Amino acid sequence: MDTAIKAEWYDLDDADREGFISWLHTHHLPKLQAWPGHIWIGHYARAPKTGTDADPPGHPVRIETDDMTVPRGSQYLLVTAAATPDVFFDPNHAAQFDTESAAMLAKRKGYRFCIFIEETRVSGPDWYRHLPGTGAPPAIQLGNYQTHNQNDDMELGLWYRQMKLPQVTRARGCIGARKLVSIVGWAKHGVLYEFTDMDPGEKDFERRFREAGMSERWPGRHVLKIVTHAPHGPLAGRRIWPPL
Repeated sequence: MDTAIKAEWYDLDDADREGFISWLHTHHLPKLQAWPGHIWIGHYARAPKTGTDADPPGHPVRIETDDMTVPRGSQYLLVTAAATPDVFFDPNHAAQFDTESAAMLAKRKGYRFCIFIEETRVSGPDWYRHLPGTGAPPAIQLGNYQTHNQNDDMELGLWYRQMKLPQVTRARGCIGARKLVSIVGWAKHGVLYEFTDMDPGEKDFERRFREAGMSERWPGRHVLKIVTHAPHGPLAGRRIWPPL
């Protein structure tokens, strides 16, 4: 099972973009995919904002961390799924990169990463279109955040199970979702939504969740009132490697 997730966020300068992406997709990621314990790897480009991305009236404001020590990269997201988080702590893992690889990876701006383990997961209505073992999902949204204080963790867990995850089971084009907790990185919590496709706009998946929210009524505080997001989070995007 792919229950360990390493997520890497970063930006690229325009001058470096074409050369870096070519090297990453033709050299680095195929090598990384072959590493023992890696189940799948997906490279995603953030979806652009569109004129239809506005939240509904009365929607709470998303709070983003103002901690400037947290890197702010958000153009690209590399997701590596493994059988166990032990894979990411193998001392030989980093040693496989040669001088050229180190120089290329240094081109990433605002680089940040987290290592997550899976807390729980649910299947969506389109689970059969992307079965386990068939690689990285075609489109994803990955949120990562902290609660305002530890007393909010219980409310967050209840909200996912009573409100959000039931919506996932009905959301259009949804393969499934997994709630994550972090063992390395700024965020304490994460959530990975997997989809078969993506309409234009970074808020596409949130619109689908609202459409699917037919019967859930959450009596507590809105989740956005108890969490602080990572910079520019969550990230929604299409897979650019392996090519669709």
